[in-house]
Amino acid sequence: MPLGEIPLHATSWLILVALGGILAVDSVSWPQVMISRPLISATIGGWVLGDPSAGFLVGALLELMSLRHPPFGAARYPDTGPAGLIAGSAYAAVGTSSLGSLVAAILAGLAVGWIGAISVQLRRQGNERLLSPESELAARPELLEKRHKTAIRFDIVRGALLTAGFLVPAILGAAWVVDQPESALATVWGAAMLVTALAAAAGAGGRTSSFGVGGWPLLFAGAALGGLIAGIVG
Repeated sequence: MPLGEIPLHATSWLILVALGGILAVDSVSWPQVMISRPLISATIGGWVLGDPSAGFLVGALLELMSLRHPPFGAARYPDTGPAGLIAGSAYAAVGTSSLGSLVAAILAGLAVGWIGAISVQLRRQGNERLLSPESELAARPELLEKRHKTAIRFDIVRGALLTAGFLVPAILGAAWVVDQPESALATVWGAAMLVTALAAAAGAGGRTSSFGVGGWPLLFAGAALGGLIAGIVG
């Protein structure tokens, strides 16, 4: 796909970067109105680049994948705000005629989501230093409020930098996929899906237990059964 046909200009890039910062704080910091969910953030990304329906499609698929990672508690979860925004923008930028570009946009969203999760963890470690010592903050409530607002500003900057760093690579990756012959893509996507499925299954097997039985035996039993069914059907 020629780069001149990609509808990303300096103005739209700046708008998306600013939106990435806003969406990044919604999940935990402020205002927590669910605009950071991929269904919404991806639609916003598509809308900025002129195709909200493309963003909605990507967002719906990412939403299904992220439902098992609710943004609360001490567990690490994907940063779906900037991730959805980038994925929706990438798919909308290259058009909706290629299944490969849809897959590329989703993979970009998943990758950015987990990279964002690492950045959230680092930001929280920074918050611990920012909100200490406790005795000083307890004696000066106005200082606590000031540092709280500073932490939110840092989170906005984190989301903006995440979007600025990965928006263009995601769009270029989706555009590259559009230009590839279908035969080559079939091999690439087949290998990528196999590796992804095995990784997901291994992760689920390693974390799951049922009736006191470890997840690994169940994983191998399911893989054997699936292979048998595939052989019979084939």
